[in-house]
Amino acid sequence: MPPIHSGLMAADPTATESRSNSSEELARLREENLRFRDLLIAKDAELGALKGQVAALEAGTARVLGLVARVRALLPISLLRTLLRRSRG
Repeated sequence: MPPIHSGLMAADPTATESRSNSSEELARLREENLRFRDLLIAKDAELGALKGQVAALEAGTARVLGLVARVRALLPISLLRTLLRRSRG
């Protein structure tokens, strides 16, 4: 005769414990996943801020290099050499 399964019958204690451990593990993994997601979002924001700073520095450098090129174009080469020698030593 096949076994009768009833909700009123006592459940297998090892199966209940296993499900409990699995539920706890799942909850722990979900919490860890949320923590990693928050960390990733924070790092992404930090990266965005740093990229903005790099872009600002690059723009400033381009302006300075353009100014240097214009000044060099306006000065006679002999005066430019004299100025460079004085600035170096």
